[in-house]
Amino acid sequence: MILMDNTFYLEYQGDIDDIPRFRETQERFGIYQTNVSQTNLHYHDYAEISYFTGGSGFETINGVRHQLRQGTVSFLLPNHMHSISGAPGQQVSKYCCMFDVQLLFGHQEDREFSSLLDSIGTDLPSFLDFEGSDKERMKQIFEFLLEIFSESDTPFYRHLVRTKLTEAILIYIRCARRQQSRPNSLIANKESVARTQLFWPVLRYVHLHYRKPLSLEELAERFELSVSYIGVSFKKYTGHTFVKYIHHLRIETADNMLQHTNISVTDIAMEVGFESFRTFARVFRERKGITANQFRSLSKQKKDSDPV
Repeated sequence: MILMDNTFYLEYQGDIDDIPRFRETQERFGIYQTNVSQTNLHYHDYAEISYFTGGSGFETINGVRHQLRQGTVSFLLPNHMHSISGAPGQQVSKYCCMFDVQLLFGHQEDREFSSLLDSIGTDLPSFLDFEGSDKERMKQIFEFLLEIFSESDTPFYRHLVRTKLTEAILIYIRCARRQQSRPNSLIANKESVARTQLFWPVLRYVHLHYRKPLSLEELAERFELSVSYIGVSFKKYTGHTFVKYIHHLRIETADNMLQHTNISVTDIAMEVGFESFRTFARVFRERKGITANQFRSLSKQKKDSDPV
């Protein structure tokens, strides 16, 4: 068995555990102001709610694409697939708040609130464009959370965080329901969500099992879908054929293993899911423009030349 230490996989970001934890409960919470030009399609095991403050671009959540502007709020539950693409030459600016869902409930789960939360991304959209007083109120909540983020040693810090997060989520749900009640509003979004619900469990499965042998036929049988539907959906929602998408996941994993481990190139090829080294070598060179050994050498040279 090959062991990997401190290896960072781009597509699954739950392993990037630099989000601070509450000392007593070990629940994660973090908030940052950040600028983003692009993020690849990925998912993680914590929730994320973002308030966009500037710039222009698009965010895709579970296959539904939405234009970003000042006042847009997006809400991701754990394992929701998402990516961001800024407009050409631009970045989008946002407050990004990441947290464990359990933080919202404490010792006893509120069934009504849990049901409301679970409706986001299915019955309710994963993003909203806020206006007027609601927009200002949401912005103030994020500003307050960022302000108190440095006060984690205070005894009431966790309660403040939970209260403000709950307020933001309830405002979000209230506005989503209000917009949904307007004639023709969000109809396109709901139809788009319905069309893609069948495909996203397939994509999540691929992200979890891409290092094992996979085929369209196996996926079709497992999820009771047609081979053609899955093949067309991969091209439509990821921009790649099924085979090229699998190669993308495997090569990006190999990229990180080459940089952060001393495992041999041959073992890495097998570990990321390629059945033959020849195929790995060909695909790696096609995607990176150099061989895996050259890539590792250049990465090492860069690390050695970087100032400590």
